[in-house]
Amino acid sequence: MISRDKVMNKLLIGTLLLSSSSVLAQSCPVDVPNPIHIDNGNISVYEQGKPKLLIDKNNEVYINGEKVDLTAMQQKAVEAYSQNVQTYLPQMAQLAQEGVGMATDVLGEVANSFDSQDAFKNVETLIAQFGQQAHEKFYNQQGEFVMPADVFSNMDTNWKTEFESAMQQVSVQSIASLFAALSDEMKNGDVDFTQLQSKFAELKTRLSEQMTQRSQQMKVKADSLCGSIEGLAEQEKQLQQVIPQLKGIPMFEI
Repeated sequence: MISRDKVMNKLLIGTLLLSSSSVLAQSCPVDVPNPIHIDNGNISVYEQGKPKLLIDKNNEVYINGEKVDLTAMQQKAVEAYSQNVQTYLPQMAQLAQEGVGMATDVLGEVANSFDSQDAFKNVETLIAQFGQQAHEKFYNQQGEFVMPADVFSNMDTNWKTEFESAMQQVSVQSIASLFAALSDEMKNGDVDFTQLQSKFAELKTRLSEQMTQRSQQMKVKADSLCGSIEGLAEQEKQLQQVIPQLKGIPMFEI
């Protein structure tokens, strides 16, 4: 029995680690030297807590609050770049939420297998809390999307440490929840030991297949997003050639 419990615990925790740490820690060979804010069609690059560069929803450019006079060609280049930034950067937050959704789905599968939704409520609450924390990594209290400075290096260090600590809490709660569900079924005489072993084996196979498929899908999305952000960095270099004033306020460095 204990070995089966350990298997299920590792299965749950492995899924949660995948959905949080591994997905969020998808590194790209791109540096983000300053926070980038996106809100209602406006893009701002902040330095020392203040907007240094603004590309507004009309594709006008302001540096330190002063408007930069643009030719029609320059403004068209700004428009193309702005559209791509607003398309791709918020996908970072969407990917994080997909990971949380994956963890929630797997937890639901486990709970349904034991006909014991209540036993896993505490784990569900923890996952929801971690989902909110992931959301807050990319959205401020005003509802603006914010790409934090040094986001990719922080994912590999600070963020990974945070999520690993959080997952330890989930592991403890998962074990307690699983034992509670098993205890209910054994008390009620719903299954005997042989049936329980069979249920564990079937559940492990089903969840392993589900996790493999969905984790592969998420990895493809993460790799694609990384490629898109690399493309933004290259596009920014081209924009800086067209508008030299932007060279001193980079969004990306590669």
